Amino acid sequence: MRLRFALGLVLGAAGLARPCPAVPADPTSAQLDRAHAAILERLDTAKRFLGADVANDIIVRLGDDVAYAGAEPPSGYGRADWNETVANVVRLDVELADQIVAATPQPLGAIRGLHETFVHAHDGTFQPIAVFVPPNYDASKSYSLIIALHGRPQSEGELLAQPLLRRLAEASGSIVVAPWGRGNYDFAEPAGSEVYDAVDAAESAFTIDRHKVYLVGYSMGGFAVFRVAPLHAERWSGIMSISGAILNSEMPNYVTRCRTINLYVVNGGEDESIPPKYGEQTASVLKNAGLAVGFYQEPRGKHELRTLGRVVGLAWDDMLAGRAPRGLQNTKGPNGPGGTGGPIHPS
Repeated sequence: MRLRFALGLVLGAAGLARPCPAVPADPTSAQLDRAHAAILERLDTAKRFLGADVANDIIVRLGDDVAYAGAEPPSGYGRADWNETVANVVRLDVELADQIVAATPQPLGAIRGLHETFVHAHDGTFQPIAVFVPPNYDASKSYSLIIALHGRPQSEGELLAQPLLRRLAEASGSIVVAPWGRGNYDFAEPAGSEVYDAVDAAESAFTIDRHKVYLVGYSMGGFAVFRVAPLHAERWSGIMSISGAILNSEMPNYVTRCRTINLYVVNGGEDESIPPKYGEQTASVLKNAGLAVGFYQEPRGKHELRTLGRVVGLAWDDMLAGRAPRGLQNTKGPNGPGGTGGPIHPS
């Protein structure tokens, strides 16, 4: 059984403590069983539609979902939010399966609320995307567009099934699109290029303010933003890395191509998966290279998106308002190269 981030739960080096499977009589399990059987019956169709690797991903995903149905909330996860998240994950994956079997994506422009559909990739396959559109969407108004990159092992549906990003999107009049990216590590090609297919599709389907298009990534996605953004840096109005960091190998290209784009680095001070100093060092080094960078740390936050809501909200508001990033002192301080200052934790 594939190990996933279990809706944003922390993954330590030893692995993930999974919820107990639901009893077979659970109606949610019946939905998943039906969807799983339908894809297996039309496996050739699924492989043509998605490509063989992604078809296998979806089959495994449907099996894994059974473990979530009826499980108790993890520690610190409110029951209402947990139930909402689990129900969303199951519904989104069943939606995917139904569209795969029919070989017919639902129209992106018709989506309101949280749903799954597909973008048409250059190799002729259809690649999954989770989409949130404010329910009161009005085509006469312009909306911000957030492209959200998921963690690993986590699906695009799991990222948006949680309440945080959807609540921020609805409050700010934003549309969020989360690509699966073929599940490729760090959104390596062709996944990186398909992020831009998702941007193009959303801009065609909705009334998007093209000066308010943002790239946000969590965990693996928080690393991947530094790989994906430079591919077409002119498309982005701001970039946010949550629980991620930049790799040394990607620094020169990012600094050259994304020099004029505000960067918002967010993490938790008690993250046991990605050392918090990595985010701090990312912000410090890039700021010293002349970029506009902020560092937003939740002192008790962990490698769980729900524990970072306050500082993600601060960074989100600053990003969409076009405000200079906050939360970083002069980085020639004790934690920055050769300095004596350090990050400010927003209050």
